[in-house]
Amino acid sequence: MSKTLIFGTALIDALMNVPSVPVSGGNVLGDFLEYQVGGCAINAFSAYRYGGAEGDLFLPVGHGPNADRISTKIKQVGETPRVISGTPDNGWTVATIEPDGERTFIVLPGMEQLMRLGWMNHLDVPSYDYLYLSGFQLTNELVARDVVTMLSRRRGDATLLFDVAARIKTVNRDLLIDLLRSGVLVHCNEVELPQVAEGETFAERVAYLHNLTHQPVVVTLGAKGTYYFVSEDEQGVVPSEPVHVVNTVGAGDAHCGGMLSGLAQGLSVKDAVALGNRLAGKVCSMRANMLPFGV
Repeated sequence: MSKTLIFGTALIDALMNVPSVPVSGGNVLGDFLEYQVGGCAINAFSAYRYGGAEGDLFLPVGHGPNADRISTKIKQVGETPRVISGTPDNGWTVATIEPDGERTFIVLPGMEQLMRLGWMNHLDVPSYDYLYLSGFQLTNELVARDVVTMLSRRRGDATLLFDVAARIKTVNRDLLIDLLRSGVLVHCNEVELPQVAEGETFAERVAYLHNLTHQPVVVTLGAKGTYYFVSEDEQGVVPSEPVHVVNTVGAGDAHCGGMLSGLAQGLSVKDAVALGNRLAGKVCSMRANMLPFGV
């Protein structure tokens, strides 16, 4: 099996159901669900492991009640928390979930916005065949430059799965283009695609990314499934299995983790996408947004 690194940060999610997200000045009654350990990397790692693959997890942890919760979760899955001395607490999010499962986030960042290259120097980056990066790690330019420097150490034949994620518009455009030119497998949804790619049509935007990265491009289409492009002769839509949507928090992360799990186990892009679809659908049907670790 290929060696994989899931890299990123973790936060605490405060989940609550709301009838609708209030407009400015509005007021709604919410139904609090729970606090749970979340964040793109740990959600993706959960799906990666649930998909049957083994890999390494790097999540820096600070000092405070959120960090303590996160450290406990990391230990539960047999990993060692990377506690960074002298740092404050990890951040948290407020996630409102509407009746159709759509979610809206308010993010209150913590020590993850202080990440620097020194935190990552222990990572043996060239030893990994697959690596995962969320676009959220690039929204702070100082952090982004150090993260991209770290990832530049990967082998030329390694695959970096880049999950575009929300707020990609805030990322330094030159830095983003440099990252894409280094050859990454782009994973995004329909909303994020025009934010990261150029072109007037869906096909033109996919072609733009493929010509830039020379790697597969994967675009999730919600209930319709997932489109993948490897080449003109290898592309298509893998349909999603119908599910009763309860909560879409973490579904995109689960799709990334499931797909990466499939690739690490030698599946084709199409079959890896199908695994990602199944795990994302499972997450959407769950009250909590994290798959249990392990199969």
